[in-house]
Amino acid sequence: MDMRFQNQAYFLQQSVGAESAGWLCYEIISILKRSLRLMSNGYYDCNREPTVSYRETRVRSRTKRRPVCSKMQDNHQENDKLFTVKDGIISPLQRNGIIFVILLLSGCSCIFSALHLRPSESIVLVTPVDMDQEKLPEGFHEDLQEMMQKLDYLLPPADLLPNFALESQGARLVDTMTSEAFESNRPCRFFGMPLQEEPIGPNIVIQGRTHLNPGQCWAFAGFPGRLSVQLSHKATVSHVSLGHIPKMISPSSTVSSAPREFSVYGKKDINDEESFLGAFQYEEDGSRIQTFKIPDYKIDSFTHVSLQVNSNWGHPDYTCLYNFRVHGERAA
Repeated sequence: MDMRFQNQAYFLQQSVGAESAGWLCYEIISILKRSLRLMSNGYYDCNREPTVSYRETRVRSRTKRRPVCSKMQDNHQENDKLFTVKDGIISPLQRNGIIFVILLLSGCSCIFSALHLRPSESIVLVTPVDMDQEKLPEGFHEDLQEMMQKLDYLLPPADLLPNFALESQGARLVDTMTSEAFESNRPCRFFGMPLQEEPIGPNIVIQGRTHLNPGQCWAFAGFPGRLSVQLSHKATVSHVSLGHIPKMISPSSTVSSAPREFSVYGKKDINDEESFLGAFQYEEDGSRIQTFKIPDYKIDSFTHVSLQVNSNWGHPDYTCLYNFRVHGERAA
């Protein structure tokens, strides 16, 4: 207390007495220690005692989560501890070298064991031929043959070979060595007037079509029927392909107009004599585009190839050709 307050307390003690002055001094000190804001907010009761008590509560400290990268570093440190030796820690380069040596030794052991297999321990491959024929369901072979025919219809082997009798590449027909087209006696009508239907020419045969539609073919009458082609390039002929619609898409379910027996001839030049390359047979139950191999002793390079059809599968009036291809390699 300052000097001024001590002097006031002394004069108060002289006027009211020592006991009353002490009580008044206590009250004045307690009032001075109190906050006017707390008094206005009801912090003290009627006896001027604090009404709010503070109890000690346990403060729960929050632990911070460690980031993922620190956990990964700790894992790497733990893994590194596994590769410790007496002299110190193994470096990652040494660790990779140890792993490489282990893999190399295991691979060598596998190769060594494979080279020293006993005859009785040799691997046996099971093929469909080794299967018990009695365990196969009924009609298995028929279904397999039908599926193979459908696959050949979608992708015939001739599509995977170069074609030197392709009109778009420069191949041309030799009209003087090609048979006449069959002319149908059935007239077509235009606004009620009969007109003669124009026959399809032989150029359709060398257009390289894969999807064959019924009726889009070159028809000729009589035997033998010939089709001569000047190849797009001088080629060493190794295969020929002949095409006709299959029975499955034929309106009559037959292919009586398909060629049956045919022969192939080659010329080194238009004025040279023909060389016989082979005789073949087109199967009526085969794929739509059938490929035939020229005998090895007949293989040679030619500029012209002729197809001669000697018979068909029973049609009395005409024979239809849908596709003819010449395969091989381009000659030097």
